[in-house]
Amino acid sequence: MHVKILTHGDADGICSAAIAKSRFPEADIWFTRPVNLLRDLNEIEIGTMVLICDIAISESHKDNIFKRIRELAQKDEVVYIDHHPLPDHTLKKDIPATQIAIESGVSSSELTFRLLIRDAKSDLDRVALWGAIADYCENTDFVHVGMDKYDRRTIYLEAGLLSQALGEAAGDYNYKRDVVVALAKCIPPSEIPEIVDNALKATKREWEVYSYVKSHVKMDGNLAIMYDLPSGSLGKAALYAMGITGADIGICTRRDEDEIDVSIRRKADIRVDLNDMLRHITARIGGSGGGHVGAAGATIPAAIFENFIDMVKKEVSPIFLRRPDERA
Repeated sequence: MHVKILTHGDADGICSAAIAKSRFPEADIWFTRPVNLLRDLNEIEIGTMVLICDIAISESHKDNIFKRIRELAQKDEVVYIDHHPLPDHTLKKDIPATQIAIESGVSSSELTFRLLIRDAKSDLDRVALWGAIADYCENTDFVHVGMDKYDRRTIYLEAGLLSQALGEAAGDYNYKRDVVVALAKCIPPSEIPEIVDNALKATKREWEVYSYVKSHVKMDGNLAIMYDLPSGSLGKAALYAMGITGADIGICTRRDEDEIDVSIRRKADIRVDLNDMLRHITARIGGSGGGHVGAAGATIPAAIFENFIDMVKKEVSPIFLRRPDERA
């Protein structure tokens, strides 16, 4: 049986893939993201079992993605596991996969474990815990129960090492595949070669990013914008920009040839759905975007980036005009 696992390259995606790999040891691991999902699905031969983990459905590619999933599902299983909001006017039943696990507020790692691992006492639950913690999805019954099985400090240490090390590995997908294979065998991150060293390097670089953001962040109204971050996590830099300035929303960008990658974060009490906002903006002007309510990202053609920023400001300006006590 031919099996391919398409997953995101962050810690939650890695842990989801590891849990799936434990169930299907022969599976190939492909790393992808929403903007590339359609292309990668089109490269898979009919008659292959496909598991898609932690990849949101792109608004602009939705119809073609569903068409391709339907074609693949006619000959073999297609399993779709994700925790991102679906595109507008899309219901779970619209996804033509043979098995579906979708739930907001829950990590893809947890969803993968619940769907694929039939032994509730399996030690693979700790892999799901590491993915949940790394993706800030800890407030679930599954995580609370899991924390009673293990020492909380140890679980958090392993999750932190994994998350930091994968950030350091970035585009090294061969290394990430090795990590998936090790986690599928329940090997803790602290025992996987290079994880600890990479985690320490990443943490040192993270403090350097913090200092860089502190020196270069720009304010635009109540937006804190860090343009062209040279290296490091865009998401964390957006968070730093917001925290350093006290702004309600933090934005960080990085140019890659003719495209600009963007991460946006917001304070918890700011009532704007970043996922919904980016999906709508990119659907109107081009690019792709989405994520979660309070943390999202986009890829924008460089030629329209200024238009993108203008539209973000227009979308959030009514929020900023409200009094603080009206945001509750």
